[in-house]
Amino acid sequence: MTTTIVHPNIENLQQFSDSFDVEKLLQSEGVLPWLLANGWDYNDEVSLIANIVDESNSVDEVWDSEEFDFKALLDESKSKLNQMFEHFYL
Repeated sequence: MTTTIVHPNIENLQQFSDSFDVEKLLQSEGVLPWLLANGWDYNDEVSLIANIVDESNSVDEVWDSEEFDFKALLDESKSKLNQMFEHFYL
């Protein structure tokens, strides 16, 4: 299986335009725009994931989080997260 991570842009975030200001979201340096652009649903869980990633200093710190069980995610979701982590932590 191949997983492709897309960069956030107006086109792939347009479905969320009623939830927040897409232009402002695109200026964010956090992981939330990446999650939404890659098919994650905008909900409390994805907001928690984004906060944990944004506040962590390493990939290990994210995976070991006590706030959310990242290891319980489906393999496809873990794979997508790993690719995003490469952008944020390398």
